[in-house]
Amino acid sequence: MEKIFISHGDIILDKIYDCDLNLLKQDGGGCNWNDLYNLALMGEKCYAFGSVGNDYEGEIAVNSLKRLGVNVDGVIIENKPTNIMNIIMPNKKIEDNNILHSWYSPITNELTFNFSNNMPTQLPKELADKEVFIILDKFMPINLEFINNVKNKKVCLDVGHIRYFEHFTRQYLFAFFKNANYMQLNDSTVNMLYERLNVQSEKEFFKLLNLNLLVITHGKQGATFVFSDKGVIKTINKTPKVLIDAVDTSGAGDAFFSTFVREYAYSDSINETFINDTFELANKSSREILSNLGSRKEQNDF
Repeated sequence: MEKIFISHGDIILDKIYDCDLNLLKQDGGGCNWNDLYNLALMGEKCYAFGSVGNDYEGEIAVNSLKRLGVNVDGVIIENKPTNIMNIIMPNKKIEDNNILHSWYSPITNELTFNFSNNMPTQLPKELADKEVFIILDKFMPINLEFINNVKNKKVCLDVGHIRYFEHFTRQYLFAFFKNANYMQLNDSTVNMLYERLNVQSEKEFFKLLNLNLLVITHGKQGATFVFSDKGVIKTINKTPKVLIDAVDTSGAGDAFFSTFVREYAYSDSINETFINDTFELANKSSREILSNLGSRKEQNDF
């Protein structure tokens, strides 16, 4: 069965400023769309389903996917502004916690993001017989409706920001997350999510949701992997061997996630060998993004 990779949600544009609020760069952004972008660069067939504004910013964001061959026929153009993530770079050494990400314009102080419910909830009939890998970083009811309407699916969730789940009830989160096959968390989300779902450890979380793979990233300290090998739940901690001085940390986690998603899609089993090999590939992808301004590697670098 042919494999395809899709994402669903609001299309986002990244605007990157220096510390004096000079615009340095603008390009498509959003974790799930960065993942789709990366997978398209890897040669995978990718499809975008969602909503975008009918403005210049929306055109940039959609074209950033389209020029790589991502199918954007499922993107609805709305009479509204495109969602913009404003990223302000510090005037000192780059660290994960000193790059400002905001849904408010640093120029006008206006809100630059509004969720939309005007997006497709069904796959086109011509994709019904494909093996579908759904990539999501937001967990709205319309995203859940879309998931529930897709057959032959594996759901891969990148839970990267508290703000995308903190307002939901335990019952709703469990109903959403029980669809997941692969989940990636990080140090900023893991504790609140454990508390919300009333679990005490990564193994308990893994078992509760019946996952194939759980990854918890720790920045420069590496990642924790939880998986089931022949019915035994195992945990492996990995630390990268090579570290670099970052130009911009935006998108490094997305590069890591998309590499693991691709390897997961083509793997017959998840075991220690899979973790070791894929961890090296994923860290190489992350290093390439860390040396680049913005959350995506330039197409002409491949």
